[in-house]
Amino acid sequence: MKRSKLACKLLCLLALACGVARAATIDATGVDWSRGGSVVIREDNVDVNAYFAGVIFISLSDGGQTYYRDTLCVDLFTDIYLGQVYNTNLLRPQDVPQKDLTRVAWLVDNALLPTQNSSYGSVLPRDEWVFSAAQGAGIQLAIWDIVHDGGDGLSSGRVQAASADDANNNGLGATDPTVLLWAQSYESLSQDQSSDVAFVYNNVDLGGTVAQMLIGPEFSDGGPQPAPEPRMLMPAGAALIALSLALRHYASGKKL
Repeated sequence: MKRSKLACKLLCLLALACGVARAATIDATGVDWSRGGSVVIREDNVDVNAYFAGVIFISLSDGGQTYYRDTLCVDLFTDIYLGQVYNTNLLRPQDVPQKDLTRVAWLVDNALLPTQNSSYGSVLPRDEWVFSAAQGAGIQLAIWDIVHDGGDGLSSGRVQAASADDANNNGLGATDPTVLLWAQSYESLSQDQSSDVAFVYNNVDLGGTVAQMLIGPEFSDGGPQPAPEPRMLMPAGAALIALSLALRHYASGKKL
């Protein structure tokens, strides 16, 4: 009987340590034209296209509650559709390898978050916070360039600025010079900077197809938080195994 109770306690401790995550869904409800706009860029050094670049509003549903948050896109080449429900898994920037999201998170923390939370202490002056459409489009363009090309100033790679005389510009013209200047400024400001204080939304549609990953400020609205990263759970698991063995040894000793 004692052994059964002991095992039950250990299983409960393991469940608490692992932090079982509840399923959450998001819905991209709209875009913020006051902090974003249409930008023309060249992709993969071939096609010139126009995209919305800027703040995307999401509603995040979990446990019967809905939370409203602001986000930016991570990848240029993966789709997400307004009004469609997606399953989401919240992560920290450091949990997503090979995208330099800790650098992106620094931008989110210091340029986007202060416009939503006046108590947050940004290291950037107020005029570099994302208040305007050009700034919103610029920070999004910077994020795409950081993620795909390491932040090379949109001069080469998968994401490039488009010029008016591009041979295949689809009649769209050039990248807005003001947006481009803001993108280059945000890249310069974030060079060699890093933060993990942001939420990454790893999304799939209800059929399991990967959708656009989003990133936004860390919210303390009572809603879902990033689940512990699997590799971070390993020390806790090892400690509990050791505790289990110690308690088993102790229980055996008491019987003797």
